[in-house]
Amino acid sequence: MYVNSIPDGAEFDYVVVGAGSSGCVMAAKLSADGRHRVLLLEAGGRDTSFNIKVPLFVAHVLNDENLIWPYMTEPQVHLNGQPQRWTRGRVIGGCSSINGNLFVRGDPKEYDRWRDLGCEGWGYNDLMPIFKRLEDFPEGDQRVRGSGGPIHCTPLTKFDPLSDAFLDACNEAGYRKLNDYNDGSYEGAFYLQYSTRNGWRNSTPVGYLNPALKRHNLTVLPNAIVTRIVMQGKRASGVAFRLGDTNLQVKARREVILSAGPLASPKLLELSGIGAKEVLQQHGIAVQHHLPGVGENLRDHPNTRITYECAQPLTINDVLRSPLRKLREGLRFAFKREGLLTICSATAQMNYRSSDKVEQPDLVLRLLPLSGRDRYARTPEKGLDPHSGFTFGITVLQPFSRGTCHIKSTDPLQQAAMDPKYLSHEADVQTFLDGMRVARKVAEQPALKPLIVRETRPGPDVHDDAALLDYMKGTIQTSWHMVGTCKMGVDEMAVVDPQLRVRGLEGLRVIDSSICPTIPSSNTNIPSIAIGEKGADMVLAAV
Repeated sequence: MYVNSIPDGAEFDYVVVGAGSSGCVMAAKLSADGRHRVLLLEAGGRDTSFNIKVPLFVAHVLNDENLIWPYMTEPQVHLNGQPQRWTRGRVIGGCSSINGNLFVRGDPKEYDRWRDLGCEGWGYNDLMPIFKRLEDFPEGDQRVRGSGGPIHCTPLTKFDPLSDAFLDACNEAGYRKLNDYNDGSYEGAFYLQYSTRNGWRNSTPVGYLNPALKRHNLTVLPNAIVTRIVMQGKRASGVAFRLGDTNLQVKARREVILSAGPLASPKLLELSGIGAKEVLQQHGIAVQHHLPGVGENLRDHPNTRITYECAQPLTINDVLRSPLRKLREGLRFAFKREGLLTICSATAQMNYRSSDKVEQPDLVLRLLPLSGRDRYARTPEKGLDPHSGFTFGITVLQPFSRGTCHIKSTDPLQQAAMDPKYLSHEADVQTFLDGMRVARKVAEQPALKPLIVRETRPGPDVHDDAALLDYMKGTIQTSWHMVGTCKMGVDEMAVVDPQLRVRGLEGLRVIDSSICPTIPSSNTNIPSIAIGEKGADMVLAAV
């Protein structure tokens, strides 16, 4: 149940920090059999906003600081010194309540790489049963897809003529079409699948937490800002947090579980004296446990874009400029649960290789039926183009650039110093250039060319490497797929072991996307849910 307060010094078996994509799963799974008292602490509020529930209305959520953390990165040296806006969920559900809703398991070869790096039990075949049980996709091949799980998967098959033309053009350019990219396939072009149910967002509160709220042994406390982990020697015994102006502590009889996400989990470890001693000593924090990998290995998906003017009124731009079209889309959603309101933006995608020399897809080409100067804007006056338009998003799947996320001070309310170091590795630049050329090749195919009036960004005059790189430096933005800052592994820079236990400590695990050694997928929500599922299994197996 939700509560507004708890007594100082209250005891629970498990204290879960963060009610996001992994944390809601942890709370639901750990409380399922009624044996354990579970406390779930969330810094944000309840997920009651209607803008959260309707997928396309995420545009409003991304600008609502009651629902998001408006983080800014450090200035990016290789992006003309520009900082990046990194939006994270400040609400029950975390980023599952504010994300793009894309249902993507990931690349089987990447999970197998985790296994080969020493993370036993994390290969794709190991994770297959977990992927199956978390999903509800009765249309799929039930040998590899699941039915009846908490997160419904909605395919966008034959969504609109623009998406059809995009997929046909990818095929004409020499890339195969996939019917189901989540069945173990990954390379090719496909209609996207969404984590929605009957048109509504199917976040982790909807799928996991809400059904568990009636349990007497589960307590959920929103608006609780955890300030540190309480340590007794080398064992985590509880957490300290702020509720309004009050400082409180709770005890964890069994374990403290950090599910605060890839930007907050390393910050909490460092505030608690767990991390690289050089970082801790710089801020006058007593070193409880030297762990040099905390806050390192920050990875994200930078993306750039090519925009086009569309020859037919098929896009979100057209809907937002027309009261009649708005009404029609509203009625489609209200009576049929279909149409543009059921998506966040993208409809179709292609995963492809930059060259024959790479062994797996290292690029994404994504179709978004909108165009404009600013992805955060969904109104003409704030950034959408005044004409019908669509966007090709180009993303490097496994960037070589690595960043860091470390505290700036001992103030738990101050955001960490987040530096992804975009384009710091020359290989990423070349991969982006290869990706942009493939995107333009797709746009020239017979299936899509009749729908294109002109390329509007960067424009046909921008074609040599130097000009394209200059364009990218001014337009690259995040995909909000940060991972890796509490890396799982067996090397000296690993923060957690393959059981997700913080190395060298007792009673403390990190269970969220910060444990990913690499980015497993073009989107990170479903992998984060799977991490919560597998992590809960590990915690319960230790009882």
